[in-house]
Amino acid sequence: MPTASHHTLPSTPGLHEASTGLAHLRFALARGDGAGDHVAFSTGDHEALIVVIDAPAGASITVAGRDFSLPPRRSVFTDEPSAVYAPPQSDVRVSGVVLAGIFLAPVNREQSTPQAYAILPEEVTTVERGHGNFARHIRDILPAERPAARLLAGETLNPPGNWSSSPPHKHDRDTPGEEAELEEIYLYRLEPPQGFGLQLSYSTDPPEEVAYAVRDLDVIAIPAGYHPVVAAPGYRLYYLWCLAGHGRALLWKPDPAHAWIEGS
Repeated sequence: MPTASHHTLPSTPGLHEASTGLAHLRFALARGDGAGDHVAFSTGDHEALIVVIDAPAGASITVAGRDFSLPPRRSVFTDEPSAVYAPPQSDVRVSGVVLAGIFLAPVNREQSTPQAYAILPEEVTTVERGHGNFARHIRDILPAERPAARLLAGETLNPPGNWSSSPPHKHDRDTPGEEAELEEIYLYRLEPPQGFGLQLSYSTDPPEEVAYAVRDLDVIAIPAGYHPVVAAPGYRLYYLWCLAGHGRALLWKPDPAHAWIEGS
């Protein structure tokens, strides 16, 4: 069973795709410098979700000629997210001084997709999960209740020293009512930005594990396995996450060896 892979994307303006090797999910980072230019791409046979990470003066996203004006976002640690969903066969343009994460999932002709739409900060659901040193803040950007064919997305914020995706869980097998097969991608931010976190990915059947030091704007692709993450002391850690695979039921299986932690 393969474990996670680690990617660092260029810091120059433009569109930069991570070569994740996943079957159901792709990721690219759009960076606009606002100098009268824009970042453009076509969704092709994929649906797409464009999530604003930084946009101090707001962002403009155009999908198939339809314009969406999104509010400023100074920091992922202080401001709620906004995003735009784009269906297959759409030309997309991202304009402004903006940093945006783009997730894409292939869509079959039999699958129904909605028209393009925006998700504004006041439409994002926020919850607190865990307790003690695995308490974290979750923002659901594209939950199963919001229209899409395959994508699910949100954000997690770890306080300094805290864990998330904990107790460790996985979602790599289809077991009706218990677990769904979903690939996942994380994009990280740190505050202060020189900080780091640790991302663990492991499986028990067969035994395999890998750990990565993750830093600001690193990307991790998670095809399978358990995948807990921790922020270094003194540094807040954020990650933008997206899943795609079989269906849109977000069902995960805790590692039986550590499931007791939830009630500790």
